[in-house]
Amino acid sequence: MNANKTFVVVDLETTGQSVAKGGRIIQIGMTFIKNRRIIDHFESFVNPAQPIDRNIQQLTHISQKEVKNAPYFEEIAPVIQNLLTDTVIIAHNVNFDYPYLNDEFARTGFPELTNAAIDTVQLAQILLPTAPGYRLLDLTTYLNITLNNAHRANADAHATALLFLSLWQRAEQLPTLVLQQLQNGNWPLLRQTQAFLQLIKAKSKRSDIEVVSQLAVKKPTPVIESGPQKLPVYPTTAQDKAAQFGHWLTPKEAQNELMNRVNVFISKRADGILTMLTAPKIGKTLGYLVPLLLNAASKPLMLLTNDESLQIQQRELVQKIAKLLDIRVQVATLYDASDYIDVAIFNQLCQRTEDTAQVQFFKARVLVWLTQTNTGLLHEIQVGASNIPLIDEIRSDASGLFFKRAQATVDASDVLIMNFETYFNQANTLLTARHLKKWPVVTMETPNQFVSDLEAFYHVSIDLKALQNSLKSIVNQEIVGLTHKQRLFIKQSVGEALKLIRQIYQSQHTVTNLKRIERLLIIISRLSEVLQISGHSSLPREWQSVKQQLAKVRRLQQQTVIENQIDETLVNDQKAIIYHYRVPITYAYHNMFINHIHKLLVISEYLDTKISEFLRDTPENMTVERDFIHNDTQAISLVQLGKTSPILHLQAMTQKNIGEIVVIVPDIERVNHWYQKLRHVITTDYNLVAEGITGSLEKIQRQSHSEQPNIVILTPKVLTTMWLRDQELPRIVVVPERSVWQPVSRLALVLTEMQRHPAALLVTQLNAMQRHRFKSQLKIISNLNHKQNLITQYDHILNDF
Repeated sequence: MNANKTFVVVDLETTGQSVAKGGRIIQIGMTFIKNRRIIDHFESFVNPAQPIDRNIQQLTHISQKEVKNAPYFEEIAPVIQNLLTDTVIIAHNVNFDYPYLNDEFARTGFPELTNAAIDTVQLAQILLPTAPGYRLLDLTTYLNITLNNAHRANADAHATALLFLSLWQRAEQLPTLVLQQLQNGNWPLLRQTQAFLQLIKAKSKRSDIEVVSQLAVKKPTPVIESGPQKLPVYPTTAQDKAAQFGHWLTPKEAQNELMNRVNVFISKRADGILTMLTAPKIGKTLGYLVPLLLNAASKPLMLLTNDESLQIQQRELVQKIAKLLDIRVQVATLYDASDYIDVAIFNQLCQRTEDTAQVQFFKARVLVWLTQTNTGLLHEIQVGASNIPLIDEIRSDASGLFFKRAQATVDASDVLIMNFETYFNQANTLLTARHLKKWPVVTMETPNQFVSDLEAFYHVSIDLKALQNSLKSIVNQEIVGLTHKQRLFIKQSVGEALKLIRQIYQSQHTVTNLKRIERLLIIISRLSEVLQISGHSSLPREWQSVKQQLAKVRRLQQQTVIENQIDETLVNDQKAIIYHYRVPITYAYHNMFINHIHKLLVISEYLDTKISEFLRDTPENMTVERDFIHNDTQAISLVQLGKTSPILHLQAMTQKNIGEIVVIVPDIERVNHWYQKLRHVITTDYNLVAEGITGSLEKIQRQSHSEQPNIVILTPKVLTTMWLRDQELPRIVVVPERSVWQPVSRLALVLTEMQRHPAALLVTQLNAMQRHRFKSQLKIISNLNHKQNLITQYDHILNDF
């Protein structure tokens, strides 16, 4: 292979997954690349000589009519073979298109192709390690490549060609060290994908790269301490704010009201907590950041949220406000040490060659990622990396390069951004480093996970019966590759561990049992190391969380108030004896959290009543305030289902493309029920997507596109992620079963989230109490006649959509 070859992107649309099972090509698209320029295209429909399944027609938008007069594959096969002579084939998932094409050649009596081939999925996974997904649509969106008519072979081939050229350019920008590692390493790349990498030449020396532990790593951004400075006076009136911030502010009075309310709260001398509910889309993050940044007494300012997209927005807003006001503000985001990569350990594991193909491929991705990441946070590269044990092996501790970089930035920063667990772990250390007893101001935006995270942080559960059984199993196994000394160590360690378990069973003394559990977990951890060194690949499942359990046990041993509980239950038909140790949640909140804060500001569009009451339960020396910032948000249109089948409503709505529609049903069993019902009755271009059937909730949300014609069937689990900025409900929501509204707080959350859209429609059945309770958020469409043509009526209702 050489760079002067003609490269041909091939994309097929087919009636099935394989030719052997009756699948046939219905469209072929080819885009030709020469000298790194697109020079030609070829496309043709293909008559499959069989009916096209309706699901395939919905996916590809290729109808029976379009292929009716098209050539059969054997008629165009000579043309395709001639066009592909002496070329390198490229495909997005090459091991589908290339073999499929050859199977069609073989079926019709033509010789199979032997061309070199390149896979753009793997190239993208290596060169774009932090992309949000690796479907063609995900990547073209990520790189701003135009892809019209996705799942049409000609459009997909052209977009893949543009993707390939972009990846080629990115490969040339890699540091020489990384390029050499990719070219010479033993990476399990498909077909001739690595041969393509071997013809890349680095363009220039990268000045932003340094070599650490024999790996190319992006240099850190210099840390600049802001120091004392004179801050502008807080603009109290809407006119003053408009003069200072201009287009940054929303035209809504609600944002001005929020700013002033926060400013009054932080200006008070007394310690206190303020919980504030706001309407959607009033610009609340900017609204609370402005008064906080203009108040010198609020520094260092702590911003807490589990929403990573919100953390990014907070960081960007702080920097933009500082630039606009011409003030110096250093902002830093911190995670726990284990969330960062340990570069030295990763370098050692790169030398290990016996890893699986999946792990080896992941190493190649990490090599490139290290030249791109400013943070070293492992969650940046998690897409496509689930269930890879290497991730846990390369987690850092407090001595790791990236964690120390993050700490250095935090120590010099005025604004600190963290998730809840990191705060629980790091807050006291950071207070001590700054010689503070309390944080001046802590804000929590979207705090719905705060209580559960706090409870989990000070809670450990140990299944002693499972550990006991796994230890007995290990000592009775014939493990090859062990030395006599190692066998003796295992026998003695297992004996001590089983003795400790018996002692725990016989004692009810919490402190003593925690010490025994600590010793038990240490023994199991050491046994794991010995077994792994000997090449024993499958450790008991119960041992995989031992390190995390050990950290929690040691954390609990430092506390003075601990509760314990013993549960005997059945897990997978096996008896489980689970020991729980925890700090009472209210005690943890008062003593480990709120007592270290002067002012706590809680802001959210939605706050569960139980969480709100928990947060407001503070020591007597703190004032407790709450407020609601109203807004003239447009009410949600409501269509009552009445006695008409929800299917008829969906059939009527989908006659026109109004973008994605979400159907929320009570549980996974009902998801399958509605999926089976709808797949036979929706005859328009809408595709069916269902939680647990076409993918997990996380995958569905990651690949969601609000303008795509999808009907997405989900359980109420989707509502637990609605507080995240990068997840939202579409503007059309259908809830066919009333039980979803138990508890009614779900309805409050759905309505609040739907108000993010300028026009939104809820189709469900609400009782009189529900309609009255939420009357300010609902606009009931009362003139819909269920006995007449629903298609015409929905056409009128959806004109604004």
